[in-house]
Amino acid sequence: MSYSTPYDQSQSWPTQHLQDAAQYRLWLRCVYAVVAGTLLFNFALAFVNTNAFRISESLVILCEMALLSAALFLVFSRNSVLLLLLLLYFSYMGLILALRPELDLKAIRDFLIPIVFYMIGRNIRRIEDADRLVWICTILVLAVGFFEFLFLDIYTRIVSIFDYYVARGTLTADANFVEGSNLFVSSTRIGGRNFLAFLGNVRASSVFLEPVTMGNFGAFLCLWALFRSGMRHRLLMFLAAFVAVVLPDARFGMLVCFALIAAAILGRILPRVSWWALPLLVLFALALYGGWSTTIGWTDDLGGRLLHASQLLQKVTPEILFGVERNIPFLADNGFAYSLAQIGAVGLMALWTAYMFAPIEDQRAIQFKALAATYIALLMTISNSFYSIKLAALFWVAAGAADVMRTRDRPSFDARGRQSS
Repeated sequence: MSYSTPYDQSQSWPTQHLQDAAQYRLWLRCVYAVVAGTLLFNFALAFVNTNAFRISESLVILCEMALLSAALFLVFSRNSVLLLLLLLYFSYMGLILALRPELDLKAIRDFLIPIVFYMIGRNIRRIEDADRLVWICTILVLAVGFFEFLFLDIYTRIVSIFDYYVARGTLTADANFVEGSNLFVSSTRIGGRNFLAFLGNVRASSVFLEPVTMGNFGAFLCLWALFRSGMRHRLLMFLAAFVAVVLPDARFGMLVCFALIAAAILGRILPRVSWWALPLLVLFALALYGGWSTTIGWTDDLGGRLLHASQLLQKVTPEILFGVERNIPFLADNGFAYSLAQIGAVGLMALWTAYMFAPIEDQRAIQFKALAATYIALLMTISNSFYSIKLAALFWVAAGAADVMRTRDRPSFDARGRQSS
């Protein structure tokens, strides 16, 4: 029988730590790859559709499910708590979907994305690792965006965005009102740009393939730069946010950025419950706006979009409110109404409350929740785009990482097992 001496134990502990650190680095690289995949897979499929073979809606769904499955594996490899959350979630969704005429897999998928990617974020050990992920995504988006903007003819020859959306069934062949354009239908600003008119009427969309999501991505970069006061090259992140909003001429994205600046200040003052209630207040204000307005038609500007969103809220019946409506009308232009129809008020409030009051490691996380509440509430006002995995995956990983960030990081060790400063 052999006995371990104190010397042996002191030597084994750094070795175990190095093994754990190596496993974490491998896991983190996989996280980076999956999140980058959520950004790029539509772009890659559009390239394949243009140059190789015609894709289908089924292939798009299959790719997205593969990425979500990979994300699930990454969470289960580091956290078994997710199993309980998924059991509760699927039980609830099974209950409300049983009352509908057919199984709605999209409803399950929409709210599975935030659960899975948020839990991934909570397993990130250092907030700098989340910074690195945001920078990787930023470089990818801006690189493709600049290529699209500067070499549009070459870009549209190798990636026909409009044909891709027709192939996947999102658009019809006669939906393009700009003759000869291979871009998304909203990629040309007919009335001229809102920002920097000398850039022309084309709105860049980068890997997102449509300009609205790129503008929302730019607003997220502004959110992260506001939150990460200690981040290296923070000013460059603000600049990247500005570019990602201006290239797609995202007027709403710019508005969100200004609202985020106000939220960053108030987030240091107001309690967490105030930010929990913010979407409810926005929803209430939108409902009042629709109730008071006597206008029937709406125009494609901010006021018109708000009016249209408020009119959609008026379609919310008690069945939609509890997520059991059998024949759901078109509600995608109002994220609140869409969410209620998909998961019901009970499920929606449960998930939102779980996030807003999830355990945090540092009080700075409350500022992120203030920014997140503002960002989500504004995006949900006029669309359901926040549920798109190409934006939601990165956001929820960042949200999880913000909740577990610490004032002081855990000690790190060099290749010889010595603690580094």
